[in-house]
Amino acid sequence: MAEAGDIGTALLGKLGCDDVRLRLSRSYSPDTSLWRVAAYRFDVLAGDEPAGTISLRPGASYLLTHLAGQIGFSIEPACRGRGLAGKAVKALLPLAKACGLTELWLTTTPDNLASRRTLERLGCALVEEVTIPEDYESYARGERLKLRYRLELG
Repeated sequence: MAEAGDIGTALLGKLGCDDVRLRLSRSYSPDTSLWRVAAYRFDVLAGDEPAGTISLRPGASYLLTHLAGQIGFSIEPACRGRGLAGKAVKALLPLAKACGLTELWLTTTPDNLASRRTLERLGCALVEEVTIPEDYESYARGERLKLRYRLELG
């Protein structure tokens, strides 16, 4: 898979879909990444207004494919209900492909209905429910299960 420095700055500066644009806020090398892979964090912009964040973590470890997900997103409460998370994921797909991914794994908790709807609208397939290990950080917050979704990049 491509490293953070291998992805062209032109691609990183052109990510967008419909009325959503992604602005790179941080890139991580495998040495500085919590996930031990090159990773990218973007601000999600609706027009020119910050609406949330989205990250791509293009690795294939159990942590990424079963617990954290290769993509993580968060939309500000005032901006929710407008489909921005789905547009942000679509905007990130060219970067995922440039990193050599042919499929993406996204996770959420069973009770996060908005995230589940977003993933289903994107065409993600629910693959399985995974028990969160006691040593994973979200276990301390009371999470016990993750749902694993796969998105084929075709």
